[in-house]
Amino acid sequence: MAGSLRDVLLSDENRDAFVADARTVLDEEVRAKRGPTGVMLKGAYKTVNAVHATFVNSVIRVLLPDFLEQLQPHWDAFTSAGERDFGTFLAGRGDEAADELLAIVDRRAEASAYRSIAKLYGQLRGQAHKHVVQALPRVGTLIQRGMAAAD
Repeated sequence: MAGSLRDVLLSDENRDAFVADARTVLDEEVRAKRGPTGVMLKGAYKTVNAVHATFVNSVIRVLLPDFLEQLQPHWDAFTSAGERDFGTFLAGRGDEAADELLAIVDRRAEASAYRSIAKLYGQLRGQAHKHVVQALPRVGTLIQRGMAAAD
């Protein structure tokens, strides 16, 4: 497949389906959380959704271009290596990929007009790295599936 992750997955014909799939992955990740941290994350997610019904989808749409651009070198390495499963490949680079993605969210949260949500993010930020690393296999699968569908 020619083209960057961003160009392909966020093209006019693919964007809506990819955003919907990304939302599904996010929902699945939140639902899968267990223990006290899971309760806290689920509560925060519920609060954010209660503040504005379309907020999460809007945030996904805003973050995806930067996320996909940041993940492009990982995708390029994956395709060059002839690997078969981008989820597994990305998980193998978990700390690096998580740090890169969280740096984007940190910048956005700092500049956000939604101060209450930014404050909530700040309270959860200390645990975010672990959760992003755990989500990378699903994120990689999402991207690989989207690229294959666009082929």
